[in-house]
Amino acid sequence: MTSTDTAVTARLAAFAVETDPATWPDTVRREALRSFFNAMGCALGGARHAMVDIADKTLGAFAGPGQATLFGRARKSDILHATLINGLASSIYSFDDTHEVAVVHPSGPIAAAALALAEHRPVSGADLLAGFTLGVEMTCRLCLGTTVPPADGSFAWSGTGITVGLGAAIAAGRMLRLDTERMRVAMGLALSQASGFRAMHGTATVALMPAHAGQMGLRAALMAEQGFTAGLSALEGHYGFLSVFCNNPDLDALAGDLGQRWEIPRNTYKPYPCGIVIHPILDACLKLRADHRPDPDRIVSVAIQASPGAMKLCNNRNPKDEMQAHVSLHHWTALAFIRGTARIQDMDTETAVKDPALMAFQDKVNASLNPALAADQTVVEIEMADGAKHTCRIEHGIGSRLNPMSDTDLERKFAGLAEPIVGPARATELIQRCWAIASAPDAGELARAAA
Repeated sequence: MTSTDTAVTARLAAFAVETDPATWPDTVRREALRSFFNAMGCALGGARHAMVDIADKTLGAFAGPGQATLFGRARKSDILHATLINGLASSIYSFDDTHEVAVVHPSGPIAAAALALAEHRPVSGADLLAGFTLGVEMTCRLCLGTTVPPADGSFAWSGTGITVGLGAAIAAGRMLRLDTERMRVAMGLALSQASGFRAMHGTATVALMPAHAGQMGLRAALMAEQGFTAGLSALEGHYGFLSVFCNNPDLDALAGDLGQRWEIPRNTYKPYPCGIVIHPILDACLKLRADHRPDPDRIVSVAIQASPGAMKLCNNRNPKDEMQAHVSLHHWTALAFIRGTARIQDMDTETAVKDPALMAFQDKVNASLNPALAADQTVVEIEMADGAKHTCRIEHGIGSRLNPMSDTDLERKFAGLAEPIVGPARATELIQRCWAIASAPDAGELARAAA
């Protein structure tokens, strides 16, 4: 970095403090609302997951007074614990949003932090949504600037783990109306605690990393508000975040054209509860099943041309439990051809992951790298016992930016996640409340309705 790069932290902080949501493009406001809506559904759906139970039981024993709602758990806790538990719930099924290029999952932890704060420090829905939008935008920019070429960052880091804390701090800082200097402090506090690496994939820790980041981002903003100190150049400073996490950051992706170029419209939403790079493979397998109705017992082989991301993250045959199944393209391929489904219950360890038929079918599945494929593309070919072959190419998987989920699709997903937790009537009410958050006089009412 050069001397002209010394104001990156200050520029981001000033934009977060000073920008007027009334000047934002409609596409930004609309996609922010869809991101928030999707995050809320994911958090409700994961509210009673066994791993969320463990975290709540273990850490809740040390939590403070009931300030904020634990979604779907019929009780309250202090705002930091609520942020952690609700953020964990939003990520636990790997059903959360994904920026199409940075492949970061920003919204769940930031929404959890914003809603917990809104119960403790009442704000309007418009103010909450403004903070949330800025938090998601800055998370996506930071991940782009440190992990996507021409940036030269290590793939070992969890992009979500190391960047979403900044977004949570900015969202909370905006809601707390921090001035520019205190926003820089909040950013420094959050960035100094950035953590998470990909060796945790296949375990519950991969969902805990963003939840932790959301919690510490909120904590950073609260401490900055009260005068705690931190370096004011946390991003670009000597031995700062950018030098720690990236050999050659892309400063234009991070801080260029603020207010003119927006990343949040490139956010996408998952139709299937698994690693997003598996989605086009699932699309292809389900289409082959629908078009040709092959008898799974007579399928000799399934040849998958996979994108680089799918091969790096999800080329995992014979997962042993639910968490490993999240990132196993072999498991989901077997599901598509045998059951014709791709649901949360299809990850259950005893009834799905250890299903002998699904396990045996995975031996027929072979994935090979096709470096020319984008993350939303694949080619799948099946060969039958009689020698017949059927091929499906997916150009843009369902849920990608060029083949997006509609609002109706998102509502169907939300209902499917929320109804087992709060029942159909309350799920419908929460859908309506989420879409109307921008006009709510008290944003905390939404969180309280999700108990």
